[in-house]
Amino acid sequence: MKSDLIFHVVSRRKWHGLNKHGIYTPEIFKDTDKIECVKAEELRDYLNQEFKGRKNLIILVIDKSRLTFTYYNKLETGRILVEKGINLDAILDKIRIDCEPDGNFDIEFKAN
Repeated sequence: MKSDLIFHVVSRRKWHGLNKHGIYTPEIFKDTDKIECVKAEELRDYLNQEFKGRKNLIILVIDKSRLTFTYYNKLETGRILVEKGINLDAILDKIRIDCEPDGNFDIEFKAN
């Protein structure tokens, strides 16, 4: 069975100010108005590429089937882009994470 779970990473400090009116919307989008997410099997590499050495991060566990905004796969990177925002009822969990002492993340999720 294909998993409908995707993951997005945000700093814990920023999370509290960015989830207003039932929608999580980052204040600054990276070169676009889309939110970058990854599949479970890509999460560790994504964390180590984009967040190496960072602490106080939150991993949002998102159910794609509950998203009210459009999403699509970005073929060249394999990442998933969600347009405009993530409705809070699509976020199943929030997991706090810190990097290891060497700055890397040692995390593994297995999709069923």
